[in-house]
Amino acid sequence: MVDGPRRRALVLGILGSPRERSNTGVLLERVLAGAAAAGAETELIRLRDLEYSSCRHCGGCDKTGECVVQDDMQQVHRKLRAARHLVLASPIQFSGVSGETKAMIDRAQCCWVGRYRLKRAASEVEGERRGLFVGTCGGRDARVFEWAAHTVKAFMNSAGFRYWGELFEANTDGSPPVGERRDRLAEAENVGGRLVGQ
Repeated sequence: MVDGPRRRALVLGILGSPRERSNTGVLLERVLAGAAAAGAETELIRLRDLEYSSCRHCGGCDKTGECVVQDDMQQVHRKLRAARHLVLASPIQFSGVSGETKAMIDRAQCCWVGRYRLKRAASEVEGERRGLFVGTCGGRDARVFEWAAHTVKAFMNSAGFRYWGELFEANTDGSPPVGERRDRLAEAENVGGRLVGQ
């Protein structure tokens, strides 16, 4: 898919929270709202709504760059190739991304194979593709974001996105609720606009 003069850049949001209504989701929605206000087309994928398994490490993608496991992850791979920019959002669980997010990341082995072993372009979208990591944690120790970011950076690189920035919010178990932290919500919208506009 090539961006044409009438097509707006697609900003793909992927939400890895297992909860239906989550702090991570609140921030992601604001980021996407900011991107939309800056003129982008946005789409949100909620991993909790998909049916997919973890990577089998079977080597089935080694020759084709395509995952041989047929499930909902196929649509995620298509969207990753079509997106101009990516916003990956996950709560931090035991110092890493959520299980839903990690399973999705592991299934991107086919993206790595396509890009680095088969030397194929990660996308037909021309120009720089940026990746933003949105993370939340219930506690106050912000070091957990740094640890999780290593995994996210590797994923974004394999999928053809430059790790452009991050938006982290700690102490989400405290008060006020994230949905009432107006400064952080405004910052999320601002980041979404800058993701598209820079």
